[in-house]
Amino acid sequence: MKLLGNISYLIRSKENEKLPDVFNEFILDSMFQMSSFIDCCEYRVNMLADSTELNVTDFGTGKNGIRKVKQIARKSSTEPRYGGVIQKIIDSFGIKTALELGTSIGVGTMFLAKANPKINITTVEGCPETYKFAKNEFAKRKIGNVCFINDNFDHLFDSSFLNGQKFDLSLIDGNHTYEATIKYFNNIRKSHCGQKSIIVIDDINWSRDMFRAWEEISSQMQNSLRLNLFRMGIIFNGYDLPKDEVRAEIYKEGM
Repeated sequence: MKLLGNISYLIRSKENEKLPDVFNEFILDSMFQMSSFIDCCEYRVNMLADSTELNVTDFGTGKNGIRKVKQIARKSSTEPRYGGVIQKIIDSFGIKTALELGTSIGVGTMFLAKANPKINITTVEGCPETYKFAKNEFAKRKIGNVCFINDNFDHLFDSSFLNGQKFDLSLIDGNHTYEATIKYFNNIRKSHCGQKSIIVIDDINWSRDMFRAWEEISSQMQNSLRLNLFRMGIIFNGYDLPKDEVRAEIYKEGM
């Protein structure tokens, strides 16, 4: 079943008229598989009810300790309205490979994996217990287009594991410091992006550090379209799109 894909009602902003026609055509007015979107929402609902306790190692904040899965889901899991936008981007731009920094319990990963069964995803999580939990949940559901890696992001980029692999879509959602965000963005842009690439940076307004990081990245990428959705920033590099930053807000009641 296809969902009539007009989600333009999810976005409100006095600057909405600045959204380029091509963006409306290929993103807001595109269609995706409703069944896959529902599967992702159901996974998130399951996580919100899961009382499993994990001994979480947080390399970003240093705040380690026992947390229930439902607490993690409530605080940091990808909300459906943002997952829907990512799925539309995957469908509209023909994304075949994706890199995710920050698997957590796998909600965002699920939106990636379910967008298209042919997409190959590499997702990286630093916390051993969180990594095992997400990997097991995907195995239970027999989802086989995701490669799970348990590693510190810094070590990952310093090693040869990715071996110069290029990704059509990259998502940065971990270690929410200014220095780390800039470092990961530059590493991905320099070594792991093709001529055309899309980079998503989550939680750009989560802290002053993240806001400053987005401002600097946006300044670096003035020759690309930057979409600021308040929670996340999306950069379209190498595409024939207007070179501008567009700010929009997604309705909370949507999707």
